[in-house]
Amino acid sequence: MKINIIVPFVELTGGIKIAFTYANELVRRGHDVEIYYPFIPYAMDMTGIKYVEKFVRSMAKGIIRGKWKVDWFDLKAPYKLVYRINNFTVRDADISIATAWPTAYDVANLSKEKGKKVYFIQHYETWSGHKDVVDESYKLPLKQIVIAGWLKQLMVNQFKQSKVDIVYNGIDLNEFYPRFDKKYDNKTIKVLLLAHPIDLKGMKDGIEVFERLKNKYPIRLIMFGTGKFDGIPSYAEFHCSPSKSELRELYATSDIYLFPSWSEGWGLTVIEAMACKCAIVGNRVGCLIDIGRHEDTAMLSDAHDLNTLENNLEKVISDCVLRKKISENGYEESKRFEWKKSFDRFEEILLRESEKSNEYWHK
Repeated sequence: MKINIIVPFVELTGGIKIAFTYANELVRRGHDVEIYYPFIPYAMDMTGIKYVEKFVRSMAKGIIRGKWKVDWFDLKAPYKLVYRINNFTVRDADISIATAWPTAYDVANLSKEKGKKVYFIQHYETWSGHKDVVDESYKLPLKQIVIAGWLKQLMVNQFKQSKVDIVYNGIDLNEFYPRFDKKYDNKTIKVLLLAHPIDLKGMKDGIEVFERLKNKYPIRLIMFGTGKFDGIPSYAEFHCSPSKSELRELYATSDIYLFPSWSEGWGLTVIEAMACKCAIVGNRVGCLIDIGRHEDTAMLSDAHDLNTLENNLEKVISDCVLRKKISENGYEESKRFEWKKSFDRFEEILLRESEKSNEYWHK
């Protein structure tokens, strides 16, 4: 198949990483894949002078920091910077895939020669645009693939989509796996937390909950992220942009992964931490809606409920038996999500949709 993948940008985010992961695998399986992204940035939720300011900043970043280059991922597919996503800049293909709500509008406007139009939905993206505009993108005549059960329910119930396929995000168990010398009776409990500047990730909540307990128990806060953002406490051990092997070591040597996000499409770090036998303490968002079972595979709370999050964290810190149970059960759960299953399912859907498209246009 000839497959076009349309991304809003090529900077490191979880969603872009997943899109690139599928691109690499499709190339490995013999498909002809090209990735497109626009020189002129999407306006997202900004208009007027705000859009102009964003445009100027984006151009400056692209020139000064090389933000138009993919130097953080071993991308096997060619990627093309185009002035805009349209019929003149995107090649003819069997499939064209939108990967974010602004790209969905562009893909919907492409001609039939660009192939079957697919919308790969990794989140309910109202945080990045006007709700009405984002919502309308889910009503476009595009084949929908979602990454979680809650997203399928949303598309079916709220946006009246009758046929939505789920392809869960996978994990490479050759990259993320536990240390065999990991113990459950450490004198100092290591709590791992993602550092992120977006409020939705709940970093401040995680720090607050940790601070409520840090003088009561022998615990240590370990943090990681793409930058040392404001709000990271001086007492935290911080790791900036760890490599895959370094990140695996952080997971494998930590006892608890704290996941205080308010909203997630999936939450890659949760599955990665599970695969390294971290006990998960977090909110019922993203993948934990599908695979989180309270006091079994994770300790669960609702977003913004800091008291319950604190209580759950305290239980896992103070109860070695419970911590081990959650760690072991989460590890077993993570093994259900090997990438090969996701790759097979994703390719199967694209092949099916491509065949439907060819049958339609050749009647």
